[in-house]
Order: sequence, then structure tokens, then C-alpha cells
Amino acid sequence: MPGVLRIHFSDRDFRHVQLAKSADPMWEAILGLHVLSTPPRRLPPPLRPWRRRAAERLRGGDDLRAACRLLNDLAPADAPYFPDFLTPTESEEGMSAALDTLRATSAARLARELREAARHRDLPPWTGRLASGDRRLLDRVADAVLQVHTRLIAPDWSRVAATVAADAERRAAALEGGLVALLSQLEPFTWRDPVLTAPYPVDLDLRLRGRGLRLIPSFFCHTTPIAVADPALPPVVVYPVSPAPRTPPEAVRHAKALAALLGASRARVLGALATASTTGSIAARLGMPAPSVSGHLRVLRDAGLVDSRRDGAHVLHRLTSRGHHLLAPRGR
Repeated sequence: MPGVLRIHFSDRDFRHVQLAKSADPMWEAILGLHVLSTPPRRLPPPLRPWRRRAAERLRGGDDLRAACRLLNDLAPADAPYFPDFLTPTESEEGMSAALDTLRATSAARLARELREAARHRDLPPWTGRLASGDRRLLDRVADAVLQVHTRLIAPDWSRVAATVAADAERRAAALEGGLVALLSQLEPFTWRDPVLTAPYPVDLDLRLRGRGLRLIPSFFCHTTPIAVADPALPPVVVYPVSPAPRTPPEAVRHAKALAALLGASRARVLGALATASTTGSIAARLGMPAPSVSGHLRVLRDAGLVDSRRDGAHVLHRLTSRGHHLLAPRGR
């Protein structure tokens, strides 16, 4: 029987909730493999074209198929648990940092997490050597993750990054109404103060205990959210991105008129600023080269439609009141 994930908040936890703004390469690699091993009829329609392309790429080399088999032994799609060391928190800093952390996993942690995995299913014999701390075998695991990311995920990374960034921006807009407003709109979760619940393969209670929670939207997560299992690790929950809201007909007509006025690419850049964004996030979301986006932003800024200001290490671009007026369909 399916279970329920229950995430228990305290007052202190509300001050330490983080919402990832970009796709996590390690989670997307592992969950992309799950999509690849799932029959197309059981996948949401937006994931089926990627699965078809990935299956074609998989036919291109025995080494890639071997890498997928290795990772599927550790983290199969139907497992209620897979080792947390495969998705280190350092992945938020990029694939290189994540792989360095994976290669440095302690023998004690390998043994502990593989022992936990063995409680839920039979593991292949080679995992016994990994559990004993075989460093060369651990390097093979890290190399397999890199192969899957490079050859299966990276060719479509702009789509992955854009979809995740758009979801994160919708969540950030909800956050303007407060954290409870965000949690109340976070599908497939249900918020009943002070517990956030969601369908899950097993019953699991995640008690935050003042540590907060990192929420990571994922392109390839398509069934239930996934929580880091070890209660000693920083709490992390990965959840499926929500579909983009349907554009009403009057907005479609307005977008066409805006494209005729500004040019199609510049109008798309202006539309991407419905929420404050960096040049890089706009480029990823629209699938446009960053220099082109930067040029369009400069023109829009000179026209008084966009305001750009530094925010820490990044420059954030926002619509001015004139930009908002131009972007909004007539009558709103």
C-alpha cells in the first residue's frame, strides 16, 4: 500500500526554508535514469520525447549501457530507498563538486547506506565490495554518474534548466504571500499546519527540528516527491515541477502584438521578466544565447522598460512600471 511523507515543521524551521532556483545535476541524472527505465505509457507526456531520445542515445555505446546498469543496481526506479551518498548536497554547487564529494564518501557511510538499501531489496554481489570501501569501485560509480549526465542529460539540459527555473520562479512569486502561501500551493503536497504531507512509497516522518528544509524542483521527478532518508543529513526534498499555467486567449493575442512591436526574441525576453531574473536564468529558460539576451536587455533598459541592479554576486533584471504596463494584456 502507498504511504505518506509527513514533514514536521517547528517555528524555527520557517526561518530556514530554501527553494532551489536551478536544476540539480546529480538528482536529475539519477531521476533521468528512472524515467528511462519506466514504460512510456506510465510517464507524463512532457517526459516521453526525452525518453525516446535517451533510448536512442543509449544504443550508441556499450560503456554507456554498462554505466546505466551500474547505477540502476544502486538506485532502481521502483526502490523505496536508494543510498543518499549518490545525491550529495554539494550538487547545488555543480556536477564537479558533487562528484568530488561522491568519490570521498567514507567507508562507514557506504556500509551504512548499502546495508539500509539491502533491507528493502536484494543487492547484486558487487555492492558488497563497495560497502567494504573499495575506492576503485566508488570511482566507477562516480564515472557512471558523469557518463549518464554528459551523454543522456546534458544534450537536453537547456530544456531541463528552463523548466526548473520557471517552476522556481512561480514558487518565488507565491512566496511573496508568505511561506505558508508557498507551502499551501506546492503540489503534490498538502499543508495542514504544522505538517506538510505528500503521497510516498512508504510511510515516512521527516522531523526538521529547527534545521529548515531545502526544496528542489526536478524535471525528471514524475511520481512522488523524494526525501533524503538519513535523519542526520540536512533535510532535502525533491519534488516534480508543475506544468506551466495555460495561457488565456487574450494573452496569446497580446503576445503576438508585442512581438510585432518589439520583435519576437525581444518580446520573449520582456515576458520572461514577469518575475525578477538574472541574464543566465532567462537564457536557460528561453533557450537563447546569453549574449543575445544581454543585448535585448540593454535595449529594453534604454527604453525604460527594464531596471537592472546588482544583488550580491548577480545582477537582477526587473520590469519597470512602464514595462509592466506594456506587458499586461489590455484591460488588466
